[in-house]
Amino acid sequence: MKYVEAFITKQVKPTGNQNNYYIYDKETKQFKDMKEFKQWLKEEYRNSKRQTMYRDDKEGNAVKVGYVIGFKTKEYEDGKYKMYYERHWIEIVEVETHNPFIK
Repeated sequence: MKYVEAFITKQVKPTGNQNNYYIYDKETKQFKDMKEFKQWLKEEYRNSKRQTMYRDDKEGNAVKVGYVIGFKTKEYEDGKYKMYYERHWIEIVEVETHNPFIK
């Protein structure tokens, strides 16, 4: 049986802040196939800025492994709204499972 797994690392920093982003959440989601994953991605992030994420393979070639989604958000704190920049790093892998009792 095959399925798709998405590893999501969520980062945030206040607008106007020159410091680095910090991680505030990590989650894993499972989908039956890439079609279902892409539908979720479209519904979850809509028109947010999407960039392709790459990782080098053993030979040093860049291989597409997912997406980085960037957007602005705001939170109500201390009686006023504060703006934040967010980045969600989404790595996608296809997983194939095997039952060791079936030959």
